[in-house]
Amino acid sequence: MTKEFKYKDVMKNREYRKLLLSSVINRFGDSVDAIAFTWLVYQITKSASWAALIYGLNVLPNIVVQPFIGPIVEKMDKKKVIVVTDVLRAGIITVFAIMYVTGIVNPYIMAGFTILITAVESFCLPASGAFTPCVLKKEELAHGMSLRSGLSDVFSLIGTGCAGVIIAKLGVQAAMLIDASTFLIAGIMVFFTKTIEERTKEGVPENADCKETDRKSYSAMLKDGLSYVIHNHAILNICFVAILMNFFLVPLNSLQAPIAEDIYGLGSELLSVIGMAAAIGGIFGSVITPMIMEKMSVKRVIVCFGMIIGIFMYLMSKGNIFGGAALSGYFFAGLCFFMMVMAASVISGCINIKFVKTCDQSYLARAGAVLGAGSMAAAPIGAILVSFVSVRLSVSFLIALCGISMVVIPGFVALSKLDFEISGKKELTDAAQTLR
Repeated sequence: MTKEFKYKDVMKNREYRKLLLSSVINRFGDSVDAIAFTWLVYQITKSASWAALIYGLNVLPNIVVQPFIGPIVEKMDKKKVIVVTDVLRAGIITVFAIMYVTGIVNPYIMAGFTILITAVESFCLPASGAFTPCVLKKEELAHGMSLRSGLSDVFSLIGTGCAGVIIAKLGVQAAMLIDASTFLIAGIMVFFTKTIEERTKEGVPENADCKETDRKSYSAMLKDGLSYVIHNHAILNICFVAILMNFFLVPLNSLQAPIAEDIYGLGSELLSVIGMAAAIGGIFGSVITPMIMEKMSVKRVIVCFGMIIGIFMYLMSKGNIFGGAALSGYFFAGLCFFMMVMAASVISGCINIKFVKTCDQSYLARAGAVLGAGSMAAAPIGAILVSFVSVRLSVSFLIALCGISMVVIPGFVALSKLDFEISGKKELTDAAQTLR
C-alpha cells in the first residue's frame, strides 16, 4: 500500500475527520493569539527578562501538575475532559481580552493568566493523547497523527499570516477573541466525535484498542503509571535528551521579539514571517515523518535532525549581518526557522507515533503525562536563567551559544549507548506488574 493511499484511507474515517477539524480550528486560533501575546508581552514590558520569565511560567504547570493529573484523567471520560477544558480556556481568554480592553493588564496579570491557562491545559494534554487511539485504528495511527499534525501546521501558517492584519486592523483583543472562539468550536467538534467503542456499541464493527476506564484508586494508578515509565528505559532516555534540548531552546522560543528588534533590526512583521516559515517547516516535517520512521531508528532521527536544529539555530544568531534589510532578513530568518521546526517536527513525530502505537492503552494518559512533563522539565529553569543573563549578555550571543550546545547534544547521543526504542506492550505491562 502506498503512502498516498494510506493518507486517503485514513480520511475515510468520519470520526477522524471531526477530530482533524477540531485540531485545525484550534491551531488557527492559537497561531493568531501566539503572535498577539508574544508581541504584547514585549511591548508592555520592553524587557527580554519578562519575555523569558512569562515563557517559563507558560510551561511550568504542565511540568509540575501534569504527572499527577495523568492518573485522574485516566479514570475520566477523555472526550469530556477535552470538551470541558476547551470551554474553560475559551472563557479565560475572553476575560483576559476584556481586561486588556479596560486597560488593567500589567506583566503580573499576564503572568497569572499564563499560569491559569496552562494549568487547564495540563488536563487536556494527557486526555488528547489518550483519545486519539480511541478514534483511530492501530494501523491508521502513523498516517493519521502525521496528517493531523501537518494540516494543523497548515492552519497555523494561515493564522500566522492573518495575525498581523488582524492585530493592525482590529487590535490585539480581536486576536484573543478569535482564539477563544476557536477553542469553543473545537470543543463542540470533539463532543460530536464518536470513539471506536461508541461505534462498536452502535453495531459498527471495529477493532477497538481503547480500553475501559480503570476503577482503581488514585494512588494505585499513580504508582502503576510511574512503575510503567520507570521500567521503560527508552522513555526515560527520551525525557533526558528532551530536557537537554529544551533547555537550550528556551532563548529561541522566549526571545523572539528581542530577536526581531535586537538582532535583525526589524519589527513585529518578522514574527509573522518566522511563524509562517515555522508552520511550513512543521507541515513538511509531518508529511515526511512516516517515511522517515520506515528508514531510520528513533536514535538516528534524534542525532541527524537534532544536528540540523543546532546548526540553523547558530545561524539564526547571525542576522545582524543584514543590517536591518527587510527582505534578506526575512528570508534568512525564515529559512532558519523552517529547517529548525522541520527537524523538530520529525523528531517529535517519530517519538509520539512510536509511543502511541506501542504504549499499553490503559497506561497512555499516565505515561504520556510523565513523558510530556519530563520533556519540558528544563524550560522553566532555562527561562529563569535567561531572564537573568539576558540583562548581561546580548541576545545574539545567547542564541549562538545555545546553537553550539544543540549540536553537541546529538553528538553525545550518537556516541552513547542510550536506547530510544520503546518496548512493546506486553513487556512493559509485565514490568509494571512487578511493583504492584
